[in-house]
Amino acid sequence: MRISPWSKVDTKWYLGVRCRKCGAPILFALDHSDGEVPPVPAGKLLLTCPLAECRHKADYSTATVARFQKEPSALADIGATDEDREG
Repeated sequence: MRISPWSKVDTKWYLGVRCRKCGAPILFALDHSDGEVPPVPAGKLLLTCPLAECRHKADYSTATVARFQKEPSALADIGATDEDREG
């Protein structure tokens, strides 16, 4: 068995908005301030929802930018090789 050196939990904070169609978070930048400084308003911000069943595209230039952390379940395969997945 090979143990992956990659952390399964991403503790970084990201800047994002909520999808206008389904409400899922759309992350677009790493928050380098780690939550210490309020996010500045974005310029032109055209984004697509990452959920395959939604994929809504919209202009989020006037949307409220918030901070998010990735869900641990979404990162389960990051850093894993095909051998790791096979058992």
